[in-house]
Amino acid sequence: MEQLKKKLEEIIDFDIKEIDEIWDEDDIKTFEEKYQLKLPQDYAFYLQHYGNDYIREEYRFIPSIELPKKIKQTQFEIDSIYGLNNDENKIDNKINFYKDILPADLFPIADLPGGDLICIGKKDDKQNKIYIWFHEMAEENVFLISDSFESFIKNFQSIKIEKNTLDNVKLNLGDKLNAFLNHASKNIK
Repeated sequence: MEQLKKKLEEIIDFDIKEIDEIWDEDDIKTFEEKYQLKLPQDYAFYLQHYGNDYIREEYRFIPSIELPKKIKQTQFEIDSIYGLNNDENKIDNKINFYKDILPADLFPIADLPGGDLICIGKKDDKQNKIYIWFHEMAEENVFLISDSFESFIKNFQSIKIEKNTLDNVKLNLGDKLNAFLNHASKNIK
């Protein structure tokens, strides 16, 4: 678990973290019983020592598993990973909210901007594997992205984010408006 802990310390945005509560094994067992789950050890460790975390802005999840060609993305921004603390990222609330939307063999553990979810498989050949669920995709919308929670976390990588400045922001207001503004600025001088 030491490598998992090291990577979590690297990717979690502790500047945003408001609650720093540690849960014991009984809390994890109560959660498992409530939802009839057997959590993988790596994810139970995360819930026990972390949870309700936002990911640093410069980190993206980059799957090590090849995704189908219809998924054009090669990296994914993850907003938050759910936990047991009572806030907007409480996993109980997320499970209940998505229970009639997600396939029955998945439960949500994190979200992406725009409403897509990261989930863990609950049963059979999906158990303990990590999936991405695309809410707007027709037909097949669940895809394997990692074989374990630890592997999922280890596949976060820092990317270069270009900060917006006056030099790299370009506005295109349309030809007519640009012509009007150019004409108006000449008349002001």
